[in-house]
Amino acid sequence: MLANIIDYGMDGMGIAKIDGKTYFVSNAMIGETVELEILSDKGRYAFARAVKVVEPSKDRVTPPCPYFRECGGCSIMHISYPHQLKYKRLLVEKTLKKILNIDLKVQDVVPSDQVQNYRNKISLSVRDGALGFFRSSSKDLIEIDACLLAKDRINDLINEIKNYYLDKDDLKKIKNIVIREIADQILIGVVAVCNIDLRELYACLHSKFDRLGVYLIINTRKDSVVISGKVKHVAGLKQISIENYDIKYKVDLVGFHQVNENVQNKIYDEILSYVDDQASVINAFSGAGLLSAIISKKAKRVYGIEIVPASHKSAQELKQINKIENMTNILGDFDTEFRRVADECSLLVLDPPKKGCGEHVMRQISHIKDIIYISCNPISLAKDLQFLKNDYIIEKIIPIDIFPNTPNVET
Repeated sequence: MLANIIDYGMDGMGIAKIDGKTYFVSNAMIGETVELEILSDKGRYAFARAVKVVEPSKDRVTPPCPYFRECGGCSIMHISYPHQLKYKRLLVEKTLKKILNIDLKVQDVVPSDQVQNYRNKISLSVRDGALGFFRSSSKDLIEIDACLLAKDRINDLINEIKNYYLDKDDLKKIKNIVIREIADQILIGVVAVCNIDLRELYACLHSKFDRLGVYLIINTRKDSVVISGKVKHVAGLKQISIENYDIKYKVDLVGFHQVNENVQNKIYDEILSYVDDQASVINAFSGAGLLSAIISKKAKRVYGIEIVPASHKSAQELKQINKIENMTNILGDFDTEFRRVADECSLLVLDPPKKGCGEHVMRQISHIKDIIYISCNPISLAKDLQFLKNDYIIEKIIPIDIFPNTPNVET
C-alpha cells in the first residue's frame, strides 16, 4: 500500500490519510511517498511502518545506528538534525494551539551541541544472557554492543561487562544494568532478582576505570520498574562529585539528574536571565536542590519546595556544603507550603514531573507576578496553561532539545 505522508504525530511518526483512515507510520517523513506495512489495525486508525521509501524527503538521512530499525529508541534518527529541530518546534506549537485554542509563537528550538554520545546514563535490560534494549512496544530484546546516544566511556563499559559475564551463570539472575558517568566518575547498578557477589566484577572494571563504584539492587518486581527494592553499595565510589555554577553537589545512582549536561546548563542560563538581585523566588518540585542553589546565586532569597524526603535531605546537604544562607529548603506538600511563602515572592519556577502540575496547583498560583514553567511534556504543559491563559501573558515559549534523535522535547 502506497501512502503520502502529510504530517507528524506526537512521537515522530509520519501521518497518512487513506480513504478517511489515519495511519501512523514509523520511519516516514512529511512530504514522502512510502510503501506501508500494517503492524496493528485499530479500526479508524492503524499503526504501520515504511518498508520502502518511494519518494524520499530531502531531509532524510541514513541512520548511523545499526539497531535503528529494530530498537526504536532513536525513532527520528532518519531525520536530519536541522529538520528534527523544526519538527520539535512545530510539535510544541501544534500541541499548544490544539489544547489552548490560541495562536502562540514558539521560538526556534535550542539545539544540543552533541547529537550523539550525549547521554550520561543508560539502563540496559538483560535476557537469556544478552544485554540490550527491548524493541519498541514489545518484550523482544535487541542485543547491542554500543548505544550511539551514550557517552563513549559508557559504551566501553558495556563491552567490558559483556566480556566479564560471557561464561558466567550469574547473568541469568540479572534483570538490568544501569550505568551513570559524569565528570570521569562512574556508578554502576546491577539489578538482580537475588543476592549475587559483585566484588569480582568491581575488581575487573576498576582495573580499567579508576573512579568507579558498583551497587547491587535486589528487585523482585514483575513490572518494568528498574530501580526498586534493596540498594546495596558493593565497592568503590558511592556518589559522583560535581561542581557547576560554582556549586558543589553530589549525584548518586538513583537520584534524578539531566542526562544531557550541556543542554541542562542552557536551561539554567535562561532561567537566571529572569532573576534579579531583589527577587524572592519559589522553586516548586525542587528535587535535590541544584536549581534552587543556582537561583540563590542571583536572587535575594529562594524557597525550594519538595515532598520527597530523600530529595529534601540531599538539598539540605547541598545547602550546607556550599554555605548558602539565602536558600530555604521546605519538605512538604506544595499546596500547604506554597501558601506560607507566596506573599513575599514575585517569581515562581515550576519544574514538575511529566504529568504536569494539575488543576489544583495551577489555580492557586494565579496571584504570583511571574512564572517560569519547565516542561518535559508539551501536552501536560498545555493542559496546565489552560488555567492561566486568561490571567497571564505568555511572553516566551522556548523548546530545548535535550534528547536529539528522539521525539522528546523540553520547553
